[in-house]
Amino acid sequence: MRKRVIPIIASIMLLGGCWDTRNIDHIVYIHSIGIDYKDGQVIAYVQLIDFTALAKVEAGGGREKAAISVGKAAGETFNIATDKIYSSIQQRVSWGHVKSIVFTKRALQKGIVADVIDVLNRYNEIRHTAWVYATEEPLSELFEATPLLNASSYYSLLSNPEEIFQQSSFIRPIRLSRLIVDMDEKADTARLPYLTVDRRRWIENKKPKPMLAVSGVCFVHHYSLQQCVRRSDLEGLRWLEHDIRRTPIYVKQNGKTVASLVVREPKTKWSIKVKSGEPAFTVQVQAQGAIIELREPLSRKQLTKLAEQTVKQEIRRLYELGKKQQIDLLNLSEQLYRQRPDLWKKHQINGLIPLHNNTLFVNVELVISASGKEKLNYRAGD
Repeated sequence: MRKRVIPIIASIMLLGGCWDTRNIDHIVYIHSIGIDYKDGQVIAYVQLIDFTALAKVEAGGGREKAAISVGKAAGETFNIATDKIYSSIQQRVSWGHVKSIVFTKRALQKGIVADVIDVLNRYNEIRHTAWVYATEEPLSELFEATPLLNASSYYSLLSNPEEIFQQSSFIRPIRLSRLIVDMDEKADTARLPYLTVDRRRWIENKKPKPMLAVSGVCFVHHYSLQQCVRRSDLEGLRWLEHDIRRTPIYVKQNGKTVASLVVREPKTKWSIKVKSGEPAFTVQVQAQGAIIELREPLSRKQLTKLAEQTVKQEIRRLYELGKKQQIDLLNLSEQLYRQRPDLWKKHQINGLIPLHNNTLFVNVELVISASGKEKLNYRAGD
């Protein structure tokens, strides 16, 4: 009798550990958080995605139309706003799968960022690996923009920006942990990718298909928005960013595009000297490029010279824009703080140094290492 009772008791004890578990479809998973500010109220948005449909696709099932739900609540603070979401969501909520956080420009301008990050730092479910963005789009429309071919928002730009960045590197995505570090440093200017909804470029099933796009960068210094700059004015930024994998150069001659190159993993080195009592920066860019398109019969030497001039001009234009608007777009203050903290302390104003005409010098060394299946000298010689 005793031998029969012991297995029964053991099985009951093992089953007891499963009684409080929940199926995946019994829990609501927050995928993205949006923060807006209007009329003295913080407005919190949450995007929910269906993980059960995602599991079916990964298991080899057919792809169904992606379901998206967006919730919205307002309150005096970010925490009060998110607490109001519980009253009508009707299922247990999990915040442990948040992949992205989006601030509107209004929220960045009103200094809400520090309050939001304080809450995120204290709440144990939120991970600091979430991607962070800025936008001027209505957050409900931004969260409803799903990828092509009925793909889940789990694979959208909001949660997987690295895939696109590795193929075409321009504006580097930033995680919450990196953003906090950048904003806590008085000498640093954080770069938030600026999201828009492209409503003109794609058509799906004969209807316009809204798609997410990174259209610029919002520069934030010490938790305060400085300005958002459009993508077309930021071409020089890619040569100064970290982890640039692959980026194109469109080489012009007399205002006409004559060649296209693709550059892989450019290297940047900074040096600092003192000229006329002011810090002077020299940036050395080294890169290797491959020819993708050649529209004019140029030699390797000619093409190299034009490509180097293009990179120099892009960096100089970016610096001149920052000088005009007094925004440290190139993060020169951070470079000075790291290399010469004595000079930084002497010249900094609220953590940033003033920009002058003779502050930046640019050197570029570019090597064309490949020309594709067709030899470069097929049309022009080396």
